[in-house]
Amino acid sequence: MNRRALPPLLGALLLAACPTVDGEPTPDGPAVDLGTGELDFEPLDDGDELAIVLGSQGGYHLYGSFRSHGVVAGDSRSLTEPTNPTMEFDVVHDGASIIAIPPFTQGIAEAPAEQAPWTHWMLGREARLVLAFGDDVTLDGESVDFSITVTDTDGTVVQDTVSVVLYPHALNGQNAPG
Repeated sequence: MNRRALPPLLGALLLAACPTVDGEPTPDGPAVDLGTGELDFEPLDDGDELAIVLGSQGGYHLYGSFRSHGVVAGDSRSLTEPTNPTMEFDVVHDGASIIAIPPFTQGIAEAPAEQAPWTHWMLGREARLVLAFGDDVTLDGESVDFSITVTDTDGTVVQDTVSVVLYPHALNGQNAPG
């Protein structure tokens, strides 16, 4: 994985990798850890498979979740809190972004103690895909770079990118609209 943090005042400096202990990331500074899962954090590693999910309105998405450390998290209960960070999911396939949602600003919830050293998390955010070809089968078995970038109000930028292999969720045909 590619866990990186940019210093707030010197965004052009080299990015520092986050060390690991027993394969688990242990941030020693600002960091973010991209995963998946609707109700709980599920870590993602390069090469993992990730389901393309058909949404209730007919679009496709990936579930993105993340844990963070060392960023100003804002207030997850208030969309208007001025200290809320800005987040952006991206999905890159064959060098082009296939994501349909712009960056969004909202607070990040406090993570449960068992997630330590990660202090905050966001679960089950839908990263909507632009699938101009109209189906999920076209991306079956394709590798994409799935990423999250979090920018807090102090100017700290953290990013994580994971290369995953996509597959259509087994229930997609059963969820088709109308």
